[in-house]
Amino acid sequence: MDSQLITSQKKQKSFFKSKVELLSPAKINLYLNIVGKYSSGYHRLETVVERVSLFDKLKITINPNPAINISSNNKELETKENLCYKAAELIKKEFNLSFGFNIYLEKNIPIGAGLGGGSSNAASLLLGIKSLADLNCSREKLYKIGEKLGSDVNFFLSNSKFAFLTGRGQKVEPLFSKIKLNHFIVWPKIFVSTKKVYKNSKRYLPAGRQELTRFFSSVNILKYSLKNADCSFLKKGVYNCLEKSAFGLYEKLAEVKAVLNKGNMAALMTGSGGAFYTIGARSYKEVKSNLPDDWIIYKVQTF
Repeated sequence: MDSQLITSQKKQKSFFKSKVELLSPAKINLYLNIVGKYSSGYHRLETVVERVSLFDKLKITINPNPAINISSNNKELETKENLCYKAAELIKKEFNLSFGFNIYLEKNIPIGAGLGGGSSNAASLLLGIKSLADLNCSREKLYKIGEKLGSDVNFFLSNSKFAFLTGRGQKVEPLFSKIKLNHFIVWPKIFVSTKKVYKNSKRYLPAGRQELTRFFSSVNILKYSLKNADCSFLKKGVYNCLEKSAFGLYEKLAEVKAVLNKGNMAALMTGSGGAFYTIGARSYKEVKSNLPDDWIIYKVQTF
């Protein structure tokens, strides 16, 4: 097994019906800033991300026929638009594979929450097929496939706990750290459109030196904190430029942050929303005390 995400693998003598099972972890953005825009329309990003212990699960079985079949505990994901399906199509085409796959996705990471579930699913799918089919595929080649699928895919392919991402998010600089952070992720069941939040962001982003100053100070603080395992200093570096944009479109999200920021804990939105994570919360009871009963709370740590 060539990935820590692989939990089991059974290769049959006939090759067909060989199967692999993998974890597909979530991520949170400790820092996220838009620093420009490409002519293609994509935003140029600078972000520090952390892989955390909230997981979807994938089961992949090799088929003798070329079909890609996808099933899930969430029936809405059983489509060709699913990033798992698209990832399987791309790797079949890249390596001219004549066989197909049965894919089962157990979905636990909320959709539209800024936790990177779809990108993680695609990355785990690529890693699973690479291992199962013994493909001679370098990480660089996987990255090229990952770039076609989504901004965060290459982070999940990198096998990094922390990383600094640039470009559209596809350029990965691993950040090595012995630190293991604890968070509570709070999802108020608000489904957020990533496309709308990014489009709306131009109304809220100050231009020029102010953002650049914020970028350099925050990223340096985070890199120092991670390198030196300094949790207390880390709070000073967390930042997400998309919060104002998301709050402008989804007013309830601002109320969520206000509730979470009571007491001694801090909360920040991850990605384009609408999930938040805490920094400094000591117990489930502390987080839950002021929240509505229908909000979902996950206790996670660096993975």
